[in-house]
Amino acid sequence: MKLEELLVYQNIVIQCHDKPDADTIASGFALMKYLESKGKRPRLVYSGTPKITRGSLHAMIQRFEIPLIYLEQPEGEAELLVTVDCQAGERNVTALPHRNLAVIDHHTVRAGEWLPDLHDVRTEAEGYASCATVLWAMLTEAGFPVEEDRHLPTLLYYGLYMDTQELKTVRKMDKLMLDSLKCDMDLVVELQSVNLSLEEIQITGRAYNSLHINQKHRFLVAQVESCDPDILGIVGDELMKVAGVDVSAAYCILEKDQGAKISVRCRRRGHSAVDLIQWLVRDMGNDGGGAPTKAAGRIPRDFLKEACAGDTWDDLSGAAGRLFYRLLSDYFEVPPAQIRAQTYTPGDEDAFCIAGTALYRKKKVPVGYVRAADLFPVGEEILLRMLEGDTRKKVTPELYIMIGVDGETYHNEERQLRRNYDLLDEPFCPDSASPWQPVLYRYADRMVKPLKPYAKKCVAKDGALIWAAQLKCRVKVLTKWGEWHMGEAGDWLISRNDDRQDVYIIQETIFKRTYELAGQTGAFHEE
Repeated sequence: MKLEELLVYQNIVIQCHDKPDADTIASGFALMKYLESKGKRPRLVYSGTPKITRGSLHAMIQRFEIPLIYLEQPEGEAELLVTVDCQAGERNVTALPHRNLAVIDHHTVRAGEWLPDLHDVRTEAEGYASCATVLWAMLTEAGFPVEEDRHLPTLLYYGLYMDTQELKTVRKMDKLMLDSLKCDMDLVVELQSVNLSLEEIQITGRAYNSLHINQKHRFLVAQVESCDPDILGIVGDELMKVAGVDVSAAYCILEKDQGAKISVRCRRRGHSAVDLIQWLVRDMGNDGGGAPTKAAGRIPRDFLKEACAGDTWDDLSGAAGRLFYRLLSDYFEVPPAQIRAQTYTPGDEDAFCIAGTALYRKKKVPVGYVRAADLFPVGEEILLRMLEGDTRKKVTPELYIMIGVDGETYHNEERQLRRNYDLLDEPFCPDSASPWQPVLYRYADRMVKPLKPYAKKCVAKDGALIWAAQLKCRVKVLTKWGEWHMGEAGDWLISRNDDRQDVYIIQETIFKRTYELAGQTGAFHEE
């Protein structure tokens, strides 16, 4: 996308993500200056809760004269909504009404994720560690004179500075921007001096007295008292300055029984903060994401209490710290092997699976199915929360949502559904005790609809066969539909008999309840 493409619109709203940081504000302001130079009158806004409280951000907004507006409630429909440093529909972006959408971002887009036609996403892998750098590049490509603006060079520098642990994780395009900018370093130093309030610095100080360190695997876990979750990133950044530490994880218990928030920093070669956070929240809501060097996630309280059930609690926060420490130790003790469906051939799994594999078929165990168009209109974007993580789908007449034996949800197409299942006109009632209560979200505003009132039973037909092998180690599988499945020892690696490259993971407990031997044993791969 070129910035010139935005000029056909009149009523333009630029949206920063909820709980804005320096990078999203700097990026939004840079876009605003460009549009104003072309005769437009855009508004720069943010929404969600809470409002900005950080002293450094208030100082930044005041010193750079940034007209950032807080919207407690949406105010009319924008002809064009541009989200900067974020993507509309993500959890950190409150939905605002719009007719057209554009996205400018630097965060990794997961395979299969939808983006509007108007988008420019340049990731860390491409050399962009901040959205400020993306905006600088786009302004430069559009011929906009960044250096002639009184505030913009310093503001872009500060956005990058704050988003890269004080320039410690800059990439090639960031360095190119730094070389070109002439900044007011006195102002940057001034803003640094008001980065934390007295209360916040006391919170961080107490966090450094509750560290769990693993010298073998070079990581630290910090227990932080209930606080603004942004403080976790500051604590994590500081921990990365410790000699002999490549990975940090800072967490706190959220107020009002909302669970735990955890922030991860990673600079270890061959590892990613995104992989680590997804590992930490696995099977506990799967609510995590970010970039290769920093990521964050949230675990609902019920999931956290269940995961800590075997711990002799002093309190939930202490038990959570021991849980995160153990999970990170397990992760680094045996890093997961990887299988990619597109390049998979039978036999690739030999090193990861227990001997004695076999051909399996589905048991006659009822599962649920729901036609997506019965809940949301055709063409609407929805979010489906699966065991492997969240995925976006566009509602089509052929899209169905499946409900498994533990209430887990996944998607299917009508042709494949009818080929493999007998559809029954009987209600399907998910297990009410399962932590996975099946729901479907409208992507734009997270409006939720329960699946139970619409669910009907279906039973697997005879003849749908899979090759299955039980894992003896941790394995990640990139499926044909672009989603990573993480499997632990004991889980099952699956390859469909009619399409051997359709490879995925089924958790151990679910596999045992839903599959049985087809009467033919043998090697997982065809001889």
